[in-house]
Amino acid sequence: MKHKRLFTSLTLLIVCMLFIITLGTGCCFDSGKNTGNNTINQTTVSSDNDYEEADSSNPGSETSYNINSTTNTNATNDGTSTTEQSLAEELTSTTNNTDNTNQDVILSENEIQISFDIDYIFNISGDVSNVNLISIIPKDYKDRQRIINSEYSVEPARIFDDGLNTYAEFNIDNPASGLEINIMDEIILSQYGLDTAFNAANKDFDIGNLNNYMQPEQYIESDDEDIKNTAHTFEGEDIYVLVSAIYNYVMDNMEWIEYVPEDVGAKAAFVEKQGDCTSYSDLFIALLRAYGIPARMVEGYTINSSDLSVGHNWVEVYLNDTGWVPFDPTFDDNNGSTSLFNNLNNIYVYFSLKRNDSVLGGFHYYIYNWYGDGSVDIVKNISVN
Repeated sequence: MKHKRLFTSLTLLIVCMLFIITLGTGCCFDSGKNTGNNTINQTTVSSDNDYEEADSSNPGSETSYNINSTTNTNATNDGTSTTEQSLAEELTSTTNNTDNTNQDVILSENEIQISFDIDYIFNISGDVSNVNLISIIPKDYKDRQRIINSEYSVEPARIFDDGLNTYAEFNIDNPASGLEINIMDEIILSQYGLDTAFNAANKDFDIGNLNNYMQPEQYIESDDEDIKNTAHTFEGEDIYVLVSAIYNYVMDNMEWIEYVPEDVGAKAAFVEKQGDCTSYSDLFIALLRAYGIPARMVEGYTINSSDLSVGHNWVEVYLNDTGWVPFDPTFDDNNGSTSLFNNLNNIYVYFSLKRNDSVLGGFHYYIYNWYGDGSVDIVKNISVN
């Protein structure tokens, strides 16, 4: 009986401690596939004990922090880590060069230079002692885009890589009610597609663990029997004809509809024969993987979009003698002047090469949390100049 009472007391003590720890915390994620306006409230946050704290003495300051992107990651040219990382692997910090010496940039005929601005506007009410934001940021990607300058209105606590993506983390104590965090990247966008890849002098063969891009995963159900059976009906005299046949199947059997805020996946697209860019891409990837062709999701933005905050998804396919090649069946189906099977215009800003991002809790573009009894909401605005 004495031991039973002791056990009960210890259990109550642990429960009380957990209650105290979680009380007054909040966590929100970007719950839309491509927007930052829908959120999910949770009562737990990940520990930030290992994070280097940012200087937040004046979080509303307009001071810009400049980072030269050429030393921003320890990645290979196509964005893969020098050692392939699984989604569950521990995050690692990277070293940043704060030298912001701008040099004249000479553009080729298939390149354009843009200024890509993301504003995170915090709506804070009540008592909030700390906010933490992790946002995907664009990085150099071979023959697709080159970051020539990055500026931050609030200094990031750290910039780090996880697998194929790069993130900036911001940690603000006692945030002002009108806190804004601006991330500005000057980017050179190159026109790239199958035709370009054929003629590229230095083809994109950095593959990491290629087997990862032939496996089923959440929303890409390449192991579904209906998807597998359909995939094996395609024929082609070579890999290019085969990929083209699968690509055309997606366009012929899918009807584009307005943005769908929920992730639905390849099987739903296969059955319902309609969807947005994410559904088109999920189905295209699932059919390719079911046939045994490596493919992966790309998430980012197209600079000619009427609503930049919505974002866009497209696909990269690995071809043995050509490397990674981007395709966009959604735009080809609805806006063929900018995207064709053989080539894509230089309107694409690459942000993510993951379909399911563990850093962002499976959500998209950013994640944030806060401590305190108040509440926090974020509005994300994007502009391109």
